[in-house]
Amino acid sequence: MTKLTIHHIARIEGHGNVEIDISKGEIRRLELRVVEPQRYFESLVVGRRVDEVPLIVSRICGICSPNHTITALRALECALGIEVSEYVHTLRTLLVYGSFLQNHATHLYLLSAPDYVGLPSAFPLADSMPDVLARALELKRLGNDLCAVVGGRSVHPATAVLGGFTALPTRRELTRLSGRLRLAVHDAAETAALFKSFAYPDFHPHREFLALSAAGDYAIVGDWVRALKGGWTRPVSEYRDFICEREVEGGNAKLSETDGAPFMVGALARVRLNWDELKPSARVAASSAGIRPGDDNPYLNNLCQALELVDAAERCAEMCDWLADNVPAAAGTGRELSQKSLAEPLRPSSQNLKPSSSAKPEALNQVQGDGAPGNRQGAAATEAPRGTLYHSYEVNESGIVVAGDVITPTAQNLACLEADLRLLAPTLADLPQEDAVLRVEQLIRAYDPCLSCAVH
Repeated sequence: MTKLTIHHIARIEGHGNVEIDISKGEIRRLELRVVEPQRYFESLVVGRRVDEVPLIVSRICGICSPNHTITALRALECALGIEVSEYVHTLRTLLVYGSFLQNHATHLYLLSAPDYVGLPSAFPLADSMPDVLARALELKRLGNDLCAVVGGRSVHPATAVLGGFTALPTRRELTRLSGRLRLAVHDAAETAALFKSFAYPDFHPHREFLALSAAGDYAIVGDWVRALKGGWTRPVSEYRDFICEREVEGGNAKLSETDGAPFMVGALARVRLNWDELKPSARVAASSAGIRPGDDNPYLNNLCQALELVDAAERCAEMCDWLADNVPAAAGTGRELSQKSLAEPLRPSSQNLKPSSSAKPEALNQVQGDGAPGNRQGAAATEAPRGTLYHSYEVNESGIVVAGDVITPTAQNLACLEADLRLLAPTLADLPQEDAVLRVEQLIRAYDPCLSCAVH
């Protein structure tokens, strides 16, 4: 192989192209370009009321819309000095995990698995492996139902608002979800076993890994970011100090670096950085799959997503049990909230937006607003299925957003993916064209990129 061109890479979210030209063992050209048009969500939120923003930014992505909603809410609440109850925080975390079940099941079975079983898509599985396809659809359905019960619908949550929720799941709904989640631990473990059976290239680029971190928890919603090789832990509010974005010619997505080098976010990064916090069922699945704490092969991001399915199923069942045991009295029969039982949905007002002593200094972040004296700024992050997601906003005294900033997981991973392709390319020179294309596409799909998110 001397030249490889892939236009509109299949089975990923969005549109991207890859061109690799190798001559006499040397790379003459290698380009990974995102050709999705830019979408300007950061500009769309400017001039909007704070309560409108979470609904707008959830449209950045149909899979990780819960993450965009919750991250935006937390960033705005940081700016406004609002603290939520443990019940709200737990319910939001459960909603975020719904996107994990949705995305990981879809990506693993429908987008990635065909690469390893010699199929062009997942559709032939209906005839050759109906039990496997049924398992995939049930896991995806479980994620959809979890999001619908907590967020009001399976895509673009409607009930999560500033300060709380406009409606709560009932005790019966939470109990039913708990039972289904406990049963899903087995299906998730079978998913890990399936992906353990696949042959992965022996590829170790030794990249930096970044993920949220919290003592005693597999951090999905948190305030601190940890770097594996760098050995540092820093507050989310400083994300613009340790993540540098740069534009590239011919592409519509920016590339990200930390300490002058590309880095990886996502399931592999989370498993490596939070290994000791995995649930027992996930630790058993990891041992059975041969995954070790020091693994750094990006192709294993698939297998780590499967481990996260196991972990999420057990963890979410426990959250549902706790939520069911602590449902506020107002939600016992109907689904309306009361101010006594939970934080009342906030209405923007100048009183809410004045600087207060309860605001945490570490929650403030610099975004490019108008710098007016009464403005407030806030930043937050969650772990989306594909990696860490950052939002920050500046809000004026009238409750209007004057600046917004979002960095998506894929926008962080693109530089790392391109660097990995550069390392992989020389190993492709002696392969038949078809095998070389497959090897490249396997790596790209292992990263589970969402190119539509990257051009937010």
